[in-house]
Amino acid sequence: MEAMEMETFGGGTAALYNVLVAMRLFHWAYGLAARRVAELASPGACVLEIGPGVGELLKALERRGYRVVGVDASPPMLKYAQRRAPGASVAGVSFKMPAREAAFDVAVALFTVHHWGDHGRSVAEVWRVLKPGGYFLVVEVDLKRMPLAGSHGCTEQCLRDVLATHFAVAVERRFPLLIGVGRKAG
Repeated sequence: MEAMEMETFGGGTAALYNVLVAMRLFHWAYGLAARRVAELASPGACVLEIGPGVGELLKALERRGYRVVGVDASPPMLKYAQRRAPGASVAGVSFKMPAREAAFDVAVALFTVHHWGDHGRSVAEVWRVLKPGGYFLVVEVDLKRMPLAGSHGCTEQCLRDVLATHFAVAVERRFPLLIGVGRKAG
């Protein structure tokens, strides 16, 4: 198999993210993502988070009654995620997820799609693991409104192009974010 280009995080970055989450710096974004999941699926639904980092969104969704799984390529991030949502995270990558076909009602990528490298294979994997009628929720920084985010965000056109390869797509601009919802035909 050919090597895929993707960004991964070591122990120092994981520790920094853990501190930022403990300071509740991104609490607003986790709340927004959890509310959007609630609009797409009822408690009890199976939700996949791709790149859960230190596990804060997994914890929030679990508290709301969702069955959650997080897939992350970073062992240090998984260590923190396991503390927040024990048993909910597994090692894996977006382009080859350790999940069976049609296993999830919703997949979430919160501030992670810009790290994926080859979007085509990763989006195809998300499509594969979603049930028919399932949703792919992507939340990224809106680079048109927040250009200082540099490579850590997306434009509306980029997000549409990435998702439209496999999904019917709606994109909402909510400062400072882009919220993309892709729906798998069912």
